[in-house]
Amino acid sequence: MSRSIQSLRKTLKPEQRLRSALLPVVAVLSALLVGAILMIVAGASPLAAYGALFRQALTTYFGFADTLTKTTPLLLVSLGVLVALRAGQFNLGGEGQIYMGGLGSLLIGLALPGLPLIIHLPLALLGGFGFGAAWGAIAGYLKVARGLNEVLTTLLLNYVAQSLISYLVNGPLKAANAPSPFSELVAESARLPAILPKTQAHAGIFLGLILAGVLTLAFALTAWGYRVDAVGQNPVAANYAGISVNRTILSVMALSGGLAGLAGSSEVLGLKYRLFEDFSPGYGFDAVAIALLSRGDPTAVIVTSFFFGILRSGANVMQRSASVPVAIIYAIQGLTVLFVAISLAIEQRGTKPTVEKT
Repeated sequence: MSRSIQSLRKTLKPEQRLRSALLPVVAVLSALLVGAILMIVAGASPLAAYGALFRQALTTYFGFADTLTKTTPLLLVSLGVLVALRAGQFNLGGEGQIYMGGLGSLLIGLALPGLPLIIHLPLALLGGFGFGAAWGAIAGYLKVARGLNEVLTTLLLNYVAQSLISYLVNGPLKAANAPSPFSELVAESARLPAILPKTQAHAGIFLGLILAGVLTLAFALTAWGYRVDAVGQNPVAANYAGISVNRTILSVMALSGGLAGLAGSSEVLGLKYRLFEDFSPGYGFDAVAIALLSRGDPTAVIVTSFFFGILRSGANVMQRSASVPVAIIYAIQGLTVLFVAISLAIEQRGTKPTVEKT
């Protein structure tokens, strides 16, 4: 890799790196603090509420299993959003890509019964990745070929995907005699194995962990990782250094969509075993906050996704135990996004990228 491409990477002083690492922590703590104030205003005890939330999500068998179940799609779709961010692209289409990934896995899970699990399951996951990648590539193509902003196109494609799934599960894919819109069950050979007996926790979490590790190594050690970072930090200079910016953006948006598609696969193949209307509770939008909190680090996505999984898992218990509305959990997530944006503004004001002359 040439010195020109390496020099595009932002260099931070040690104290700046420390501040960059601490700002996301401060953002989360600030959101929890404001959430505590909202609880007090609502007449509830923050200590009792947070205690019930974290105790249920972390220290009980079924609660921890539920946390893992909710962390799995968050981890996969957040990795997709993060990959796009590394290339300077803002993918707000994770929700739609989740739906398309679920559709791709469902079709293969239904179409090839009788195959051994070692063949059928990978094919079903590949179908989810492929459908999600194709959906992400649409936005990438519109960006490089037509100059359309990816924020707008990915956001609008969410509604197209949700409407498509709604039509399919109410029509061609609706299970026989189904009382509500959902498809037939996928074959058992296409299902992700359970990892904790008598719970819904499944092996999809391991897929997310493996992919986080692979992306970490890819960004740190491969020419592809340098190209993605180069395009994200300075596309003009990257193009001057011989990198195809358009090709990189298109491939990154496809990969981003594919990873989000695997989140949909994990829900269909590991949790529900069929396709439902509106089966994602907003994981694609949570992923934006998770990716921003993780500051471009795939391993940090693991921790941040787990934190959001805790919030989702313990929300209902917090409501029952401390009479705190579940809406406060969503407020905390929204506040986290707000404080992350503020921390990014503070960091950008205090640091300046350095580009070496060649």
